[in-house]
Amino acid sequence: MPKTLLDYAKADYLCSCGKRHRTDLRSLLIAPDAGFQLAELLRTPSFGDIKSVQLVADENTWQAAGEQVAARLGEAGIRFRQIVFPGTPALVADERAAFAILNALDDKIGLLAAIGTGTLNDLTRFVSSRAGRPYVIVATAPSMDGYASTVAAMTIANMKQTVPGQGAQAIIADPAVLAACPQAMSAAGLGDILGKYSAVCDWRLGRMVEGEYYCDEIANLISDTTASCHAQAGNSSPEAAAELFSALIMTGIAMSYAGNSRPASGSEHHLSHFWEMAFLRQNKPAVLHGSKVGLATIITLALYHHLTGLKPDFAAARAQVCPFNREAFAEQMRQVFADGADPIIALGLGSGAHDPERILDHIDRLESGWTELQALIRASVPAPEAVRDALEKAGGATRPETLGIGMDLIEDSLRYACEMRDRYTVLRLYADLGLTDEAIRLVAELFG
Repeated sequence: MPKTLLDYAKADYLCSCGKRHRTDLRSLLIAPDAGFQLAELLRTPSFGDIKSVQLVADENTWQAAGEQVAARLGEAGIRFRQIVFPGTPALVADERAAFAILNALDDKIGLLAAIGTGTLNDLTRFVSSRAGRPYVIVATAPSMDGYASTVAAMTIANMKQTVPGQGAQAIIADPAVLAACPQAMSAAGLGDILGKYSAVCDWRLGRMVEGEYYCDEIANLISDTTASCHAQAGNSSPEAAAELFSALIMTGIAMSYAGNSRPASGSEHHLSHFWEMAFLRQNKPAVLHGSKVGLATIITLALYHHLTGLKPDFAAARAQVCPFNREAFAEQMRQVFADGADPIIALGLGSGAHDPERILDHIDRLESGWTELQALIRASVPAPEAVRDALEKAGGATRPETLGIGMDLIEDSLRYACEMRDRYTVLRLYADLGLTDEAIRLVAELFG
């Protein structure tokens, strides 16, 4: 078994779950002077003969770390080019931004370096994969968990999608830079980590109801990492920032191990993505990913804890299952998702999520495993108040209005966010049991 974070990153082994666990990450440097670390790294044999580097940043991350990186590369005689996006409005990982990076590449560029956090990381991962060139990350904030992931969260045709990419070959971070980031960003990182409570429980629920692939080793690794960060909530020292960053890296490693985002993304992310898409349609300013995830986690944990005292009427749930009206479903999705509806309609029609026999099978499995599920929730899911208190200590958002989210959007997300992914989560459980209205009432009371 691996022992250190880098051991986990470099591991390549056949797990008892039957899957080979590995990542693309070969170097992890959490040390002062990120620019010097990158320049030294590019001189090592593992990076071969890199003739030129493409730096990808925005105005904020360029000031935080990009200028130093550029200076150090220049001192080392390493050629580089830079593309620096505006700092405002917030950059979106969409087709336009991806093309801007692709258009800046030339044949001499042998490596891309993302300088920043989530959006810049996703864009660089996506472009480097499509361009067939490696990339590295110089992190500027412990704000999200995608640093070590192999997938990219992209907005394509106004639809938030998770698309294949490639893992970074190196992740570099200066603890002092991480600690100096805006408080909202570190609080967002904590929110993203705390979201693993519901993500892991959703994954276990998916195994119970859908029989999907699951790895207990990965799930336990994520759970332990989440609990450790939870205990450090509110600590703003460079050491604490480095620990939070390491936890975020670990969750990315876990996603690489699993081959998808399941260990780290569940109902809390589906709610967050739904809100994000609504903001895009309304031309509202973007909200930090982890801030939305933290708030959504308070909601999903409340939904889970409600189940521990619930005795569902499974017979009534079966009676409400009816034939799937494909035309009505498509029309409803167009009303809800507007110009982002087409991929959601295709998923809903093709996945079988609304097939009556599949739903009845879900209800059967839920009924037979209900006591087991309740025990799992009690053992692994903290009360929503515990996450709320941790986020408040860190200066994070704990109420919808703080992020500009109205209760009407909350209600819509509880009804329709489950349509965005073919994954079984607590949101789909409430839908299968005919309890979505109860979920809406519960959440209204939570924030009342």
